[in-house]
Amino acid sequence: MNATLSVVSPETAAALVERLVSEGLISMSAAAKLYGCGHGDAPTHKSTVGRHALRGVKLPNGSHLKLESIRVHGQLRTSRQAVLRFFARQTEAAEMPDMNPVMVPRSPKQRTRAAAKAAAELDSLGIK
Repeated sequence: MNATLSVVSPETAAALVERLVSEGLISMSAAAKLYGCGHGDAPTHKSTVGRHALRGVKLPNGSHLKLESIRVHGQLRTSRQAVLRFFARQTEAAEMPDMNPVMVPRSPKQRTRAAAKAAAELDSLGIK
């Protein structure tokens, strides 16, 4: 199994800890209550919130957004304000999907066509 370790600089981690602690830490269960009901009017499970903190959600532009969280005694904690920021950033991204677009590589066939088109254009201009 491949594991990815996300390393945060000490200054960044300290600032995140300071911000979340000053905002008031809440558990993933408490954060799940802020999410409200999900599919079929079932309450959001705390594992969903944990997944958003660890893996994030994929935005329309292809990037990932993670819920701000810290570990306290091995348990994930966040803040009410962090959850609200998470919701706001998702909403902004959905309303402006072209914001920070992710470049999708062209297929070999698309590259070949583009190269042929460019060569034909250069030939028509007399450039070799």
